[in-house]
Formats: sequence, C-alpha cells, structure tokens
Amino acid sequence: MNLDAYTRAMMVRFAVEEAQRYGGINNMLAVLHVLRNRVFAGWGDWVEVIERAPERRGNVDDHPPRANMRHSDVRIVLIRADDIYSRDDTSDLTGGALWYVDQNLPVQDWFQRQVLERSEDHARVAHIGPVWFFK
Repeated sequence: MNLDAYTRAMMVRFAVEEAQRYGGINNMLAVLHVLRNRVFAGWGDWVEVIERAPERRGNVDDHPPRANMRHSDVRIVLIRADDIYSRDDTSDLTGGALWYVDQNLPVQDWFQRQVLERSEDHARVAHIGPVWFFK
C-alpha cells in the first residue's frame, strides 16, 4: 500500500462515518467534495485536511451512528473517491463548500458563531437531505 491508497481509504472512512446516516451516496460524496475543496483552498495537504476534519464538524458528535462499511453504497463511494482524489471528477455536489452542518442535530458553538451567524462570509451554497453546505 502507498500513501495515496491510504489517504483515499481515510477519505472514504471519514465520509461514510459522517454521512451514511442520511442514506444514499450523495451526502457521502458531498463530504468528499468538501474535503477536496479544503485541500484546494490551501487548508493543508490531503492527510492534514482529513486528520483535522473531525475538529471542523459543524455538529456536536457525541454519539455518531456506527458506519456500515459493507453496505453497497460504500462500494460506489470507494470508486468515486479515486476520481475525487485524482481530480478526474470535476463535479462538486456542494458548490465549492468548505463547511457543512445538519441543523436537526446539535450545532457546535464555534460553528454557530463563525459560520451560521456570518452569512455574508459563508453563503449557503447547497442542500442535500438535511445537510446544508456553506462556502
């Protein structure tokens, strides 16, 4: 295994753990797009962005549901992750978002202050299921 394969596996694991609860693949792919957008925005390299992603969650994540890595949707996300990582997938379900939150779940205080209450700096650019995406 090389660093690229390990990085893609980390990407998928994070996206599945974050978004599988919403059903379907679009939310999981959207989380992958947010990670890619953060890399493109200069937040760090892929490994740094993925490792710091839990710190940048919009939601309080006290009891996340257990991800089912054997679900058939995960196989699709695994395939698509390669294209997102390699930049072959030029689509972006999030409209360039750097942040996301499910407002039906408890929101982190810092996220409320720094993202939600500063809409002039962080426009809402997409909405997939219950999750909102912001620039």
